[in-house]
Amino acid sequence: MKSLFYLAVLVFLSLFTLSGCGSSGGSASSADLPNFNDITSAPAAIQQAAKAVVRVQVAGGAASGSFISSTGLMLTNNHVLGNEVCPTEGCYVELTFDWQAGSPYSSPRIYYAVPKAVDAGLDMAVVQIYQYRNGPMIQTPNYLSLETQTPASLLKTHVTIVGHPEGYLKKWTDGTVVDIDGDWIRSSTYILPGDSGSPILNDAGHIVGLVHRGSASEDVFTLTGASVYSVGTASAPLIAALNAPLPSTMLSVSAPTTTQKFLDNDLVYLNAHVTTVTVDGTSQSPLTVLAQACDSALARNDFLSPEDLSAALQPCHHAQAWIDCRSDIGQGQAGVMCPPASETAAWVNRFNKMNQAQIAMNGAMDLYSVSGAIAQLQSTKAQGYTAGAQALAQAVSQTKPVLDFQVASYLAEFNIMGYGGQSVADYVANYSGDPVYAIEGVYVADAELWLNSKGAVSAQGLASFLSRLHDDPNSTVGTKLFIENYQHAMGVR
Repeated sequence: MKSLFYLAVLVFLSLFTLSGCGSSGGSASSADLPNFNDITSAPAAIQQAAKAVVRVQVAGGAASGSFISSTGLMLTNNHVLGNEVCPTEGCYVELTFDWQAGSPYSSPRIYYAVPKAVDAGLDMAVVQIYQYRNGPMIQTPNYLSLETQTPASLLKTHVTIVGHPEGYLKKWTDGTVVDIDGDWIRSSTYILPGDSGSPILNDAGHIVGLVHRGSASEDVFTLTGASVYSVGTASAPLIAALNAPLPSTMLSVSAPTTTQKFLDNDLVYLNAHVTTVTVDGTSQSPLTVLAQACDSALARNDFLSPEDLSAALQPCHHAQAWIDCRSDIGQGQAGVMCPPASETAAWVNRFNKMNQAQIAMNGAMDLYSVSGAIAQLQSTKAQGYTAGAQALAQAVSQTKPVLDFQVASYLAEFNIMGYGGQSVADYVANYSGDPVYAIEGVYVADAELWLNSKGAVSAQGLASFLSRLHDDPNSTVGTKLFIENYQHAMGVR
């Protein structure tokens, strides 16, 4: 993750800009566009049900889940905590309870999840949450009931989805089941990435389905507004699959593997906090395998496209999720290993080469590789900021990128307050004069947050700035969610 100071981090930029807000639903006019609602505005039954919904964080992203028993049995998606995410032995997961407007600040906590039922076709995963590995099951007095409903029985019924869009504050949206396809249902509810694993609720607050994906962007727009939908699985097939054995495709991190299979699934091992892996008959550090694959990719000069480059450099990028040497930074999900000091220079060199490869492909810098990734190799947070700032300053001096809000965010994070004869603080303060500010709104907000943390913007100035950007009619849904997430963390929302 890019931002270490903020609880709110960029997961995905919203793909579209809304010119207004209103209720969620199907076909919409320009005055009736889809949006997300705070839990405090939901009907009483939905507010009660929402207490069982939690934010889920693993290596690779944030999502949602809901408890279906008083002893920590949690329902989510297969692609969140199932096959290719969590091994049969279990994995560590960060859960945040009551992360919503109107509730006190709630710190995330690390728990241990063991898969109990996984079905890829239904995109379902049911996991048992323990306080820690080999520890007791957690107690979850707020849990939901699964009500048996077939896809056909749900057609034309009103439903509500409660989840964490973009991994931010818990929200609700509602709509109607408009179509069925086998075990799947389609409703006119509005969701974003991060809502994966959210329960689909009836008006009584019971689970009647499990959401797993939203509409593609080309399906959203009409000449008069936006038409949205989401796809999920009806509850009847979910209930039928609860007692099925785990699929044979699920990995065991204690079993021997091959180099390629490990590289294809290294985040499964990261989620399990594995420190050694038996690859091709040899027990070794996961970082050793990733380093060798990264070096092989960086030695190539035959990349055919940005996508080809990105795929080849996956071991390099994933290694950045594995590494964090700073003793005063909580490890959590973001990094569980530190390479030996003798290998630090080699990793710095790899990260610089990643940036060079990106520049050679299309002229764009890999800003994180020459700042945050290098910071994570240092022994302390302070040393990380120093090393990251030096590396970033050198990289931008050599490449001379155009100052935009992404660049400004990185510069502000590492306390580089001037660039190209321009004040970073002034550039961000005058964001509305830049024609791309709407699609870079999250970076605009993130830059201002970093400027505040470095003392370049007052707390009052920050609050006013964020309020203005949030209420800007050109700000995207992603920008609004990002700002609301920060405001809640600071006790404002």
